[in-house]
Amino acid sequence: MENYQILGLVGSLLLIIGIAFPFAFFYPRYGMMGYGGMMFYGFMGFLVIPAFVLGIIGSLISDKTIAGMLLVLAAVLSIPAMGFIGIISFILLLIAGILAFTSGKKT
Repeated sequence: MENYQILGLVGSLLLIIGIAFPFAFFYPRYGMMGYGGMMFYGFMGFLVIPAFVLGIIGSLISDKTIAGMLLVLAAVLSIPAMGFIGIISFILLLIAGILAFTSGKKT
């Protein structure tokens, strides 16, 4: 596997950890409308789940131009997943997309 593929997979997995963390720890403790409410987490899931899928697909395909576009798009869609894990996954996905663009065939 190439560097952009590894960074894309790690960034995508961190993105899912970042979205699952509030559901696992805050929602059962504070209830539906307590700590931030479900509407905020639902909005995050609305954009972060497609970002996860785009990150995985972009990491697994071999065409580097399309992979770069998908990884950069996944990075942009992952912006609502802020917090420490969300910022790390945004940076990793963005770097993976840039690496995929720059490591293409030179003609």
